[in-house]
Amino acid sequence: MDLWKKVERPAPPTTTDYVEYDQKVVPNEALEKNGQAIDVENNGSQPHHVHPGLERRVRYQWLLNIFYISYIVFEFQALMWKRIPPNIWAAFVVLGWGISATLQSTTKVWATEMVCRWFMGLFEAGFGPGIPYLLSFFYLRHELGLRIGIFLSAAPLATTFAGALAYGITSGHSHLANWRLLFLVEGLPTIFMAAIAYRFLPISPEKARFLTHEEALVARARGVRQVGDVVRIGGIVWRDIPAVVVDPKAWFTARQLA
Repeated sequence: MDLWKKVERPAPPTTTDYVEYDQKVVPNEALEKNGQAIDVENNGSQPHHVHPGLERRVRYQWLLNIFYISYIVFEFQALMWKRIPPNIWAAFVVLGWGISATLQSTTKVWATEMVCRWFMGLFEAGFGPGIPYLLSFFYLRHELGLRIGIFLSAAPLATTFAGALAYGITSGHSHLANWRLLFLVEGLPTIFMAAIAYRFLPISPEKARFLTHEEALVARARGVRQVGDVVRIGGIVWRDIPAVVVDPKAWFTARQLA
């Protein structure tokens, strides 16, 4: 209640207040998720390591699987959304996987591409799992499900045209090998998206440049209403981690995604 008293009581938010978030925040993250899915799928679109023989097929399977191994191992990076301003952290991980995806075009042996795929999984693990937490800055619980659904739908949307895009990129005649050109063309835009994340992703609702002063007050009040606090970046409450581990809802969600 003390925190609520520190916040002016603006008029109740209307649908117009949510439109700003839906136009500025959700599309930004969905676009990055779309780029992530394309970068992950490009090995499947251009399996240049597949040759006759069991050893080559096994190597190709490892090339696909190594991404998910590092993704699972480093998924704890979702905690960094609480330690580092969202625009800085998002730009860092997007830049990291963009560089890793692009560097695949320079590889000459299987081992170096395995390294690239490992780092792709490492950086992308710091992005996707933290987005629901980021969106909770802007939306109340009953508003959050739809926006997370839009964000997650960007991945299957990418798979609908990733194959056609790969075919279009590799069907021409280039001085580069087709698979190198594919990694280059699909990796470089992700690096560009890192700059977009840094420039346009708001640190918090009340500091969003696309909101007026009155709208920022509404956003601040909604944050207090949701979690009882307005400061959600800068530290990790370690006692909350065991609470999540023993919470059946967390395991139920993990089981759904398994």
